[in-house]
Amino acid sequence: MSFPSTKLRLPGPPEYDISVIIVSYNTREMTMACVRSVLEHKAALKVQIIVVDNRSSDGSSQALRDAFPEIMVIDSPANGGFAYGNAIGFEQALGKYILLLNPDTQIFEGGLQACIEHMDSNPKTGILGPRVRLENGDQQSSMIRFLSLTQLFWIIFMPSIWMRKTSLFGDLRYADLSRDAINNVDAVSGCFMFARRAVLEEVGSLDTRFFMYGEEAEWCARTGKAGWDIVYNPHIEILHHGAASTAHMSEWKAIEMTRGHILFLRFTRGAGVAWLGTLLMTLRDMVRIPYYAGVTILKGFKAPEGAKPWWARLKFELAALFNLPAGQTIKLPDPKSVKR
Repeated sequence: MSFPSTKLRLPGPPEYDISVIIVSYNTREMTMACVRSVLEHKAALKVQIIVVDNRSSDGSSQALRDAFPEIMVIDSPANGGFAYGNAIGFEQALGKYILLLNPDTQIFEGGLQACIEHMDSNPKTGILGPRVRLENGDQQSSMIRFLSLTQLFWIIFMPSIWMRKTSLFGDLRYADLSRDAINNVDAVSGCFMFARRAVLEEVGSLDTRFFMYGEEAEWCARTGKAGWDIVYNPHIEILHHGAASTAHMSEWKAIEMTRGHILFLRFTRGAGVAWLGTLLMTLRDMVRIPYYAGVTILKGFKAPEGAKPWWARLKFELAALFNLPAGQTIKLPDPKSVKR
């Protein structure tokens, strides 16, 4: 089913091998490093780089234009979030393949060519994700299983960080799959998503009703439903500095992650399942009331770290039980009118 929030006006025909779309928000230096890594490692490929700036206040747009006159820099008319920014970029993309790339990432030599080689050899692959390394060398979990009521039930009793390490309790991150093997998965991390242009033509954009969190999984769900494979390929590797523009668990981030979970369930499984999921998330946070209350008392009525995001999330969940979130309503600008 097509929604106004996923429709695109793609330009064409393709003129580049790859269109790289980077959505930035107050990450000037990291975005410049990201662009530089693409330019340094594109080899003989014809690559279009599009940076969509979500109304940053750090001078990102002008700095990028000055440093890289060969790329396209678009000033978003509004900070509509990740899906909105990427959709603006999609409507300027002239690549045979489209790469969604976070500004806090860097690619390595041969990575882009390896993506194309995989796609050419595997015509059913619609979206491809790489091995993701952190700055300390650890591997970030980038194989993602769709959110389920089973996961949300078990998370009442244990932290999600424990659940990621086992295939029991909903298997959040494919704990039993080898990270050294190519695997078909539900979804891949939104920090690097290499997609066929045909996917955009068939299933549309990321859903702009999401502001942030959950939109990449919903896009993968629509793509998989259309018959495409979502694939993790560890032979392609990137560096991810990690959540640069939303680095810590703030009250805002706690609420937006929860909103994203609810919207994902609502858009993929219906309002009834979304309400049940919201109830389970509410129960998860309510059973933690004794912990936060006890620690606060023991600390001389000083709230512990994490209390404010937890409390903000619980209040949001309680309100959502009576008024289920439906997502933002935001219209894409005319592709011919965007400020470049």
